[in-house]
Amino acid sequence: MGLDAATAVSSTSSTSSTDSTRRTLLKGLAAAGLGAGVGAGLGVRSPSPAWAADPTDGPAPAAPADEWDAFAARVRDEFTAMGLAGAAVAVVSADRVLLTFPLGVRDVESRAPVTSSTRFLVASTTKSMTSLLAATHIDQRRLAWDQPAVDAWPGFRAPTDRLTRSLRVRDLLGMATGIDEPPALSGLHEGDPTAPQLLRSLATLPVVAPPNTTFRYNNTVYSAGGYLPLLADGVSADALTGTFADEMQRRVYGPTGMAGARIADDPRGLVTDFMRGYAPDLTGANRPLAYGPVGSYAPAGGTLASLDDMAAYVRLQLRHGISVDGHQVVSAQNLAECWKPHIPVPVSPDFDPDVTESGYGMGWIRHRFCDGTSLIWHNGGIDGFTSYIGFLPEHDLGLVVLNGTNPSPTGQYFYLYVLNLLLSERFGLNKGVPAKVHAAHLAALEELRALGRRTFPTDPGATAPYLGHYEGGYRLTRSGLDLFLRLGPRTMPLGVMDDGSYVMTGGLLVGNAVRLTRDVDNTPRIEVVGFETARRTTGLETPAG
Repeated sequence: MGLDAATAVSSTSSTSSTDSTRRTLLKGLAAAGLGAGVGAGLGVRSPSPAWAADPTDGPAPAAPADEWDAFAARVRDEFTAMGLAGAAVAVVSADRVLLTFPLGVRDVESRAPVTSSTRFLVASTTKSMTSLLAATHIDQRRLAWDQPAVDAWPGFRAPTDRLTRSLRVRDLLGMATGIDEPPALSGLHEGDPTAPQLLRSLATLPVVAPPNTTFRYNNTVYSAGGYLPLLADGVSADALTGTFADEMQRRVYGPTGMAGARIADDPRGLVTDFMRGYAPDLTGANRPLAYGPVGSYAPAGGTLASLDDMAAYVRLQLRHGISVDGHQVVSAQNLAECWKPHIPVPVSPDFDPDVTESGYGMGWIRHRFCDGTSLIWHNGGIDGFTSYIGFLPEHDLGLVVLNGTNPSPTGQYFYLYVLNLLLSERFGLNKGVPAKVHAAHLAALEELRALGRRTFPTDPGATAPYLGHYEGGYRLTRSGLDLFLRLGPRTMPLGVMDDGSYVMTGGLLVGNAVRLTRDVDNTPRIEVVGFETARRTTGLETPAG
């Protein structure tokens, strides 16, 4: 559900599992730059028009049509070159939508086109909406940013007594608690725990650093922080999931003008115009993915929304908390507090050559460029979907990129291309990066195909002893020559490499290594390399007779 804004990607792709965690996107996909330095006064400062020759002349006129046409044409060409199924892009200012264009189809089989109202799973871009929800409670003095979490909700428990006493409301939304989480926890098992189980699990997580010293992206801590305003209001832990969805509708989506947005893991049966998510296999061809469960992790990445919805949300930022229809959703002061970075995060020297500072706020990352320009942004990734929202407050300009492609190993490159095309063409920043992004995408696809050329069907005899049910909800099954690792709704086909090891040939973690081994007591084990190891519990049922 989003991201792990931890380490920047290099200019080449990797099919390594440790860079593939779906909702730890910023842990390997933060190449667009991680922000720093939102000043407290930025939220109430009058923005400079994006296209006005003299910023004092009044509201920003739209860019000339031919300028936007050229930009849109280059984006369309890159969309085609990347072989994507469906996406949608919008460029906005505070007072208008400057450019909006859907791309491709929402379903490869039906060929139904993407529209501006097609819903996408927007994953960790939800985090900023969750911090906005908290800000509305703070506006009403129900909470305070610096209030200890245990004071707001006496049931709060962190891994240590000291952290339990000291962590504040803002800390739970800020990725600098020093609390880590196993990569498989929010990467593969988000749909498993109930909200009460999630809250209890917080006390069992490892502490790896003192608070406010190290950037550690943590979806479990963030989700707990998202629930804190409701817990402070007396909502029971058992009622949190539904109440959170209702509060987001009542306080965020509705007032902001996000008419089509809602909390949802799977759009089927809820809306009719929705994107199907895809990921490349080891041939580079797009294959549909099952919708990934989010469940109680909704505060960290559970939003389903359209391009129109996300454009309205980014415009709310540029309008300092005032919706497109003039409604004051949140105060400018508390909205700006969400943008303010407090812990540095790394950037990629290849993809962010002009970024001089970068830091995480509360659901937002802020870059500072060499010319003083600020970019406040977040990305998101979940099974089959990659998303990006960002805005340049000094230039009154915002960007939305939604993409029905798995973030790793290729999906993140489309938004990186669009973003850096905008930065380089309009502001002379990160020049040359669009070409680097294009090359990195090609390299990622070639790496997949090279892996595919070394991969073969598995041997039924060699894998038969390992078929069955495993801890953590895994199942290893076979259909003819095809071997599958299954986890909830996910199906991950396996192939055998020329060296005898196994690899995922498609699915969420395409290219990820898998090992079939035995424990010291000879019980079969499956290791999803970089994530976790699970022991077999029972074998598969076989037909009688």
